[in-house]
Amino acid sequence: MRGRASHVIDLGDGTVLRIGGDPEREAKVMEHARGHGFPVPAVRELRDGGMVLERVDGPTMAEHLGRHPWQLARQIRLLADLHHRLHAIPFDGGSLLHLDLHPENVMLGPHGPVVIDWTNARGGDPDTDVALTWLILETSAGLPGRLAARIFRSRAGDEAVRRGLAEAARFRLADVNVTASEKDRVRRIRGA
Repeated sequence: MRGRASHVIDLGDGTVLRIGGDPEREAKVMEHARGHGFPVPAVRELRDGGMVLERVDGPTMAEHLGRHPWQLARQIRLLADLHHRLHAIPFDGGSLLHLDLHPENVMLGPHGPVVIDWTNARGGDPDTDVALTWLILETSAGLPGRLAARIFRSRAGDEAVRRGLAEAARFRLADVNVTASEKDRVRRIRGA
């Protein structure tokens, strides 16, 4: 499986090898989150340029919604609740931020949701993380994303989106994995 910034290989033994990013830093952040009870895959081993993680069996939230669109409100409320739980974890003088927490990065495993892809994680202001998720939904997932964005904003907080939007837009526009058309949509929202 290939994402925008990483590659995942199933090793066939209940683990996957994720190649890309900064595995050592990412593993530390994930273990910090895990130590606070947040649902992340267990890191089994670091390898040169990658890390071996427990495999989470199940679809991503986005895949699940593709097959069960009537569950949109429930799944997006779950996404907002994951943000709330994550931001309660202290990290680097602020709250722990994922900075890419959207339906493609939530696996719906047999024991509940598991958040993957911690490449962008850092400490900071939760409003930035909330606004970034709203911005991703609003600009990168078509009509279903815009519907999800509306639900997410009402659950995660309209004020949080407003307060964090400028920083979220800067972050999104600086991301080399964001397409030109997505960046154009971000600029339109930022300018509105």
